[in-house]
Amino acid sequence: MKKIIFTVIILAAVLFCNELNAQKAKFGHVDYAGIISVMPETDSAQVVVKQLKADLEAEAGIMQQEFQTKYDEFTQKQATYSPAVAKVKQKELEDMYQRLQAFAEAAQAQMQAKQEELLAPVQEKVLNAIKEVAKGENYTYVFDVSTVAYGWDTTDLTDKVKAKLGVK
Repeated sequence: MKKIIFTVIILAAVLFCNELNAQKAKFGHVDYAGIISVMPETDSAQVVVKQLKADLEAEAGIMQQEFQTKYDEFTQKQATYSPAVAKVKQKELEDMYQRLQAFAEAAQAQMQAKQEELLAPVQEKVLNAIKEVAKGENYTYVFDVSTVAYGWDTTDLTDKVKAKLGVK
C-alpha cells in the first residue's frame, strides 16, 4: 500500500513539474525612455515646457534686477543711513531675496508639474502599447531596461512597441 501511495505522489509531482514547464514564463524588455523620447507628443510637451521656462526666467530676471538695483543703492548709501534706516533697508533686501528664492522654487515646481501633466497621456499610451504587445505575444513580464541590471533569456520588444505606436 505504501508503495502505491509513493508512486502516486511521484507521478503527481512529475505531472505538476511538466505543467509548470508547459506554462514557462516569458520575459521581455523595452527601452521605455527611448520610446517616450521619439513620440511626437513628447516634442510638443517640450516646446510648451520650454516656453513656460522662458517666461518664468524672464520674470525671475526682472525680480533679480530689482533686487540688484536695491542692493547696489543700499551699499552705496549705507554709510549715510541712520542705524534704524539701515536696519529697515537691510530687512527689505532680505525679504526680497527670500521672495526671489521662493519664486525660483515655485517656478521649478510649476515646470515639473506642467511636464508631468503633458507627458501623462504619452506615458499611458506607451504603457498600453507595451501591454498589447506583451499580451499578443504571451509575455509574462516586460521590464524597462533602465531598471534591470542583468537579463537572461529576455527579448527586446522595443521595436515592436514602437511599430505599434507608429514611431521609429
